[in-house]
Amino acid sequence: MDPVLPDEAVELAEAAGKAFAALGGVDLARRAEADAGVRRAEVVPVLAALGVDDLDPRRDPVSLAAAAALCEAAGRVALPHPLAADLVRDDDGRPTAAVPAEVPRVDHADLIDGWRVGTLDGTAGGIATAAARGLGTRLGPFVGDLTMEGDGRPPLVDLLLHQVLVAWTVLGTLDRAVALTVEHVSGRVQFGKPIAAFQAVQFQLADAAVAVAGLRELAGFTLWRLDQAGEQSRADVLALRLHALETARAVLRTGQQLHGAAGVCDEYDVSVLVRMVQPALRLPAGVDRTAAELAEAIAADGFVGLFDHGGAAIGAAR
Repeated sequence: MDPVLPDEAVELAEAAGKAFAALGGVDLARRAEADAGVRRAEVVPVLAALGVDDLDPRRDPVSLAAAAALCEAAGRVALPHPLAADLVRDDDGRPTAAVPAEVPRVDHADLIDGWRVGTLDGTAGGIATAAARGLGTRLGPFVGDLTMEGDGRPPLVDLLLHQVLVAWTVLGTLDRAVALTVEHVSGRVQFGKPIAAFQAVQFQLADAAVAVAGLRELAGFTLWRLDQAGEQSRADVLALRLHALETARAVLRTGQQLHGAAGVCDEYDVSVLVRMVQPALRLPAGVDRTAAELAEAIAADGFVGLFDHGGAAIGAAR
């Protein structure tokens, strides 16, 4: 495994970052929340110009890395588009997404007419269409339910790929949240000096930065593992998702706390990032359900992971 993304992936991420910044960065998410038509009018053409329609992460390792880097760039600005799902299209152009078993529900459901969805255990799914209206909640302004229309359950490997790309999107959001927090505490003066000068603040920022770096390492490993093992990487993908959820909770909490009251005001980008990433953290499952599915996957298929563990690790130590 090479932890460094190939040059092609890095270049695409840089181009995407510039394109998203030209659209206003996080302000684009604010505009989309006020006018949902912004997603189709502004975001879709930019993604087409970046070559998203021709990018298939299943083609080869370079394309897979490029898709991951693109999703990270999208996460940094809370791009109002289901990019991870859109990158895993079927032959008819339908995006692929993992959904809850109880109610098929996705972010930006209304943006695309037809979906291909399934559960993360690969036992249920099919072709679905969006309901007329989304939920419109503060923590999921674009989330909507789907209506199952027929057979066509996606391959498990495509659902796993979707979740890996979602994790990369979350990674981008967390990385940007840390950067925004560093910027805020460096400029915010209390007791005669920037609050970044206080050791307690420095410790919290260090913990957050290390947590994001660890998530990046695991995301890179899981990308490689998925490419090598396909459906047999289910435990690895679930482990990545679980770690992403736990890291997000800690990092975003730190970011909002160090922003103070501003951390929950949408005039500040960190608040918008926290709200817009919630669907990725809650769908198809939260921490408890993901942990349960991970335990089942390990029992069924074993678990490789980044390091030796369990009996193998004990034996090696002896």
